[in-house]
Amino acid sequence: MDWSAVGALVGQAAPTIGGLLGGLVPFPGGAILGQVAGKVLAEALGVPPTPAAVAAAVQTGDPATVQAALTEAEAKMNAEVDKFKASLEDVQDARATTVKLDAAKSNIAWGAPVISVVIVVGFFSVMSLLFVIRTDFAPSTVTLLNVLFGALIPAFGQVCNYWLGSSAGSNNKSEQIAQMATTAANVSAKAVAKK
Repeated sequence: MDWSAVGALVGQAAPTIGGLLGGLVPFPGGAILGQVAGKVLAEALGVPPTPAAVAAAVQTGDPATVQAALTEAEAKMNAEVDKFKASLEDVQDARATTVKLDAAKSNIAWGAPVISVVIVVGFFSVMSLLFVIRTDFAPSTVTLLNVLFGALIPAFGQVCNYWLGSSAGSNNKSEQIAQMATTAANVSAKAVAKK
């Protein structure tokens, strides 16, 4: 059994979860939201996060208890979808701001590129000092480099997401993704009604 069967099973009571589990929302990040939906649903039902366990709980559980769990899971999943949409809008807004500042010939437009270069150079420099260059550093220096490297890892990820994120390839991809996430409940309800 896969998650799409569970999506069809819960689609009418929890349309957002049904759509995400059923694969009816095909966009970048949809698979991640589908995994989150499965975990949220399993947690609400009090079962392991597997399609078989969730399906068994939905089919054999007390209908009132199952309905309450589905309502709770649907509310949590709607909050997760809203957070996902907000993060997409934030990334899109940051890029759009940089483009507007560049068009206005503002010196502030150089802020994101300069910080990005500093983070990337720092990341690879510290990584080289720790893993490539064979030098005997004092233990306190090694500790400091490890802490610095730990701080630079997420910053490096943010730089990559900023410059190479999901909307870098097209101007309206983030808008389409947000629209698809918003209409997930409607699509799911229609698909479940057809079955």
